[in-house]
Amino acid sequence: MMWTTGQNDVIRELGYQGVQVVHDEILDRYGVDHTLRAIEVQASRIHASLKVLEECPECHAVGVRINRQSGLCRCCTEAAHVAEEEAFNALLKAEAEGCDGGQEYDELHRRWAQLRQQNSRLRRKHGLKGKRERSL
Repeated sequence: MMWTTGQNDVIRELGYQGVQVVHDEILDRYGVDHTLRAIEVQASRIHASLKVLEECPECHAVGVRINRQSGLCRCCTEAAHVAEEEAFNALLKAEAEGCDGGQEYDELHRRWAQLRQQNSRLRRKHGLKGKRERSL
């Protein structure tokens, strides 16, 4: 049976996924049922590799080592670590600002000082008692 350039292209494109994937794709695209051995021989003729290579599910890099724990390549694993630490850092900053300061605290402190000053002026202007004198 003759091999078409399209079938050769499938071998080159999908060879890294193995001979079975190439067989199934040729059958789907062209309706031709080559044997697995025939595909191996043709791949050898056109100098295409059928060695199964790992592919990163995140960045789709082919032929990279996949981390067993994360299931990603080294670059994507490190990017995930950085993103995780940035999120944790943002959480810690929000908690620290909530306790010791931050924009919300500054606004509340500004409002408190403003009201305290208004009350002081009203008290002096009209001769009214302050907080301490009222609670006695």
